[in-house]
Amino acid sequence: MDLFLMSPPGRTWALRGRSNFRSREAPPVDARQARREWLALARDIEARGGTVVALPSPSELLTGMPYAAECGQVVARQGAAPLFVLPRVMSAHRQAEREHWAPLARSLGMEVVDPGVGIWEAHGDVATFDGVTLLFWGGRTTLDGLEAAARYFPGEVLRIQVREPAFHGNMAVLPLPAVDRLMVCPDVMAPESHALLRERFGEHRLLLVTEAEIRRYATNGLPVGRDVLAPSVVPDSVRERLEALGLRVVSLTMRELCEKGGGSSRCLVSRAEVDAATLNIPDAFRLSAIARDIDADG
Repeated sequence: MDLFLMSPPGRTWALRGRSNFRSREAPPVDARQARREWLALARDIEARGGTVVALPSPSELLTGMPYAAECGQVVARQGAAPLFVLPRVMSAHRQAEREHWAPLARSLGMEVVDPGVGIWEAHGDVATFDGVTLLFWGGRTTLDGLEAAARYFPGEVLRIQVREPAFHGNMAVLPLPAVDRLMVCPDVMAPESHALLRERFGEHRLLLVTEAEIRRYATNGLPVGRDVLAPSVVPDSVRERLEALGLRVVSLTMRELCEKGGGSSRCLVSRAEVDAATLNIPDAFRLSAIARDIDADG
């Protein structure tokens, strides 16, 4: 199962933390339009074979919940229920979110664990490529937070250091497994980390982009098969390079969630490959139930 944990914006959703380079100076958002943008992405994911599990926010104060990359990280285990590794986020207004994601994970049949140390922003600082787990630190996640979480990831793990404006690893690196490439922005990572990626995967497999391009979300599209679900602000130069590799870039209007809120399609999900037999998804958290509520708004 290609599993996507997501959380729709509420009817009064607004920008609260304003803690990234887009949201700091953004005008007020249109919550109704944000809900439509969220639903369009979720439906595009399921149309391509993904399974969306959606958790409505229990409080209108938890305005960060739509950016579910920080909800936690699902780690599949052979012959056992998946782990759900709780986040330890930096922003105070988001710290209560995990109190609601943990019960959802348990209701799905996962075992919930807590790293217990430092700042660790979960799926936003996790990527997998060629059987290797990449764990990122240096934006918001701290090194001690990374190390506390790392013990839950089996197999080979690479530690990659990033810097602003890449406040998460998902702004510095994007795996493109369908074409065996890793999109990388050397401008926002430590030189030794870029060297580590070159050494481990080979320079010919790295697709390089600039800081200017990641500020327009070059690395924040969501690959699903050979399609990349990307916000419309992604530069044409990046689209052309992806399409030259045989990928199809699907342009999504994300004025509220991305252009104002600062989070792209990849930021709105926590994704994992899991054995479907190990999970039980309550009907209340399936996309069909959430979609009815959003469609009812007109």
